[in-house]
Amino acid sequence: KTFEMLSEGDTVGVFPLESSGMRDVLKGLKPDRFEDIIAVVALYRPGPMENIKHYVARKHDPSQVTYIHPKLEPVLAETYGIMIYQEQVQQAARVLAGYTLGEADLLRRAMGKKIKAQLDKLKPLFMEGAGKNGHPSNVLEKIWSDWEAFAKYAFNKSHSACYSVVAWQTAYLKANYPSEFMAAALTHNKSDLTKVTFFIEECRRMGLEVLGPDVNESLEGFAVNEKGAIRFGLAAMKGVGESACTSIVAEREENGPYTDFFEFLSRVDGRSTSRQTMEALICAGAFDQLMDGKRSRFFYEEDQKTFLEKSVRYAQSLREEKNSSQVSLFGE
Repeated sequence: KTFEMLSEGDTVGVFPLESSGMRDVLKGLKPDRFEDIIAVVALYRPGPMENIKHYVARKHDPSQVTYIHPKLEPVLAETYGIMIYQEQVQQAARVLAGYTLGEADLLRRAMGKKIKAQLDKLKPLFMEGAGKNGHPSNVLEKIWSDWEAFAKYAFNKSHSACYSVVAWQTAYLKANYPSEFMAAALTHNKSDLTKVTFFIEECRRMGLEVLGPDVNESLEGFAVNEKGAIRFGLAAMKGVGESACTSIVAEREENGPYTDFFEFLSRVDGRSTSRQTMEALICAGAFDQLMDGKRSRFFYEEDQKTFLEKSVRYAQSLREEKNSSQVSLFGE
């Protein structure tokens, strides 16, 4: 299921496979093994990108696979005859020239740091060792010149593999738990309106329903409800502070859902009922399930005060009454 998703380029939110260019590469490549992901991560950079088309073509048509030297087939078979990783240069140097592990690592380091002078010093060692093994000098010159060009953008497989593990785990979650994955992506980017908009559009493309905020269902971040729909997070709303979100959710979890608008005002902490907070909640539809009629009714004026202003004053009076040390003559 994960490979199917990757092959469709459906990798929005899947690091580091989410760019539009990378998605196009995945659509053409149709990866069906973990090694393909490692190779793509290593190749998708300035320089080695030129080899992506060759990698894709050879994967789908094995007849195109060639090796610069027959002895290098075991080293390059995994990448269809294309040199991609520093580790492959190390292996090739050992196979062709009898390098020790230490000598091969010196070559890798010189390539990784792009030290031309050091590479030039290492060339005679390679030519001598490979020559003793009976390899023609013209073939060795070609191999070495390829390596020098490769050194400009050489990538180590172990590094690419680490990125690919993260990519695979992330892609697995998106493929198998799409609602939860997108809710997490939205929560992670909740302070960036542009990204929230982008990910909501991605949810719609995926066929996932994103519901507006609701004081009886929303958590602080985006969350998935019992029906599998994503509910907008209270903390992602402009004008609703973290303390207000915490208070609304904590009170609901401790004492049950809010039954109506005025009961909400009587239960939540005073910091949750400031004019700015209430206006943000009302305009976003967080009270739609508790109040009949249009949201605009909160802003109708009567006696030069809107219903919202009266509601905020009512909440303040309830709070003052709770905080009062006097015992009311009539109790509750």
